[in-house]
Amino acid sequence: MKRYSMPKLIRAPRKRFTFIMKGRPGPHPLEHSIPLGFLIRDVLNFSKTARETRFILNHKEVLVDGKTRTDYRFPIGFMDVVSFPKINKYYRIIVDSRHGIYPHEITKAESEYKLCQITNKTTIKKGHMQLNLHDGRSIILKTKDPKKKNPNDYPTMTTLKIKVPSQEIVESYPLQENAQGFVYRGKNIGVYGKITKVEKIFGVNASLVNLESKEGVKKSTYYNYIFVIGKDKSAITLPELGSA
Repeated sequence: MKRYSMPKLIRAPRKRFTFIMKGRPGPHPLEHSIPLGFLIRDVLNFSKTARETRFILNHKEVLVDGKTRTDYRFPIGFMDVVSFPKINKYYRIIVDSRHGIYPHEITKAESEYKLCQITNKTTIKKGHMQLNLHDGRSIILKTKDPKKKNPNDYPTMTTLKIKVPSQEIVESYPLQENAQGFVYRGKNIGVYGKITKVEKIFGVNASLVNLESKEGVKKSTYYNYIFVIGKDKSAITLPELGSA
């Protein structure tokens, strides 16, 4: 696609070149993702050309959420974990108003899990519950499986801490007061802190969530723009630039 029409969250010069790599349809929408090849070549600078990028991917040296990816146009979005085991580099995809979509370096131990928000729940055959997550994946909870928790324990907007690529649920963080929240959309994108108040108001985008950082700065955002990242403290490491 042409650079003047690229999504705002992609931080790249708009006038230096005419075209930019476009992501394929996938788990993240176009306006909230970057292609895997763009991440490797233009953000991390692990390659200089598209040919070198494809060479790296074709040798199966790149993992996304624990799975090998060879498509240089595969879309990468919020909370995805991109791993380069051969050089011992691991990154979690974060968003903020300054850098847009960018990788935050993490440890190998932290790369073994990710956070996913429940955007919808669906009842499927035999009464089982399917949890639909923000990154396109789904988890099925069987109603009579003693190893699974009650599907009612996972309301919409709850964040799940899951192992990748097995999708085993480790913990869950409901959207409630005193939890840790991250704003991943809107004008306050990248801001995070403790949730001090949840105001549920009838109407589209009417409900609000108030955040307060450890420095005491307060912010407010739409209910649908918040992403819970922990209970008493964040379950993932985050850069200091985005506190509320």
